[in-house]
Amino acid sequence: MEAARFVTIFVAMFAGIFVAIFCVFISAFDRSGERRKAAREKRIAEYKMAARLLRFNI
Repeated sequence: MEAARFVTIFVAMFAGIFVAIFCVFISAFDRSGERRKAAREKRIAEYKMAARLLRFNI
């Protein structure tokens, strides 16, 4: 009985840790490149805004 309880707790903890690590690795890989595209668009918008501000200061 005591061994079964130990195994059950161990399996539950192992499964929880495994799922947490798996979720971190899955979220780290952006297969569609959406984050990269969003970052690129944001940089372009910042460059355009900086160009407008420089134009107004001249």
